[in-house]
Amino acid sequence: MQPELEKKITRDEMLKKYVPLTKERLQALISNTTVTGDYEYNGHRIYKTFMNENGEMEAKNDWGSHVFGRYSIDDEGYFSVSWDGYWDNWTGIAFETHKEIRFYNIEDGRWMTTFTDIAQGKQDLEVK
Repeated sequence: MQPELEKKITRDEMLKKYVPLTKERLQALISNTTVTGDYEYNGHRIYKTFMNENGEMEAKNDWGSHVFGRYSIDDEGYFSVSWDGYWDNWTGIAFETHKEIRFYNIEDGRWMTTFTDIAQGKQDLEVK
């Protein structure tokens, strides 16, 4: 799905169509994986992030930025990211749709990011 379309789908619309992921399901989907995703920041951005089973992350984006951080999933299934660098920290609710995982901010409902590809283990983080 194109990012322009994703942003038009609100969290409330997602709640009408999909059930938010549980802590267990989200952990099973992302633990020890490398995800490719997209987000909006001065235009459409692409990134790759490795997430280990201990909540540690390493990521690179299409601007060449390279950061480390942590993720956690609380009992409600809310996914939180905290970066050591200048990338945005946020907490979101996750939905699995058509082989993607979409995240919406729990405070204001805006679309945060979509994991468009999930590969097992640590993969090359260079965004091409």
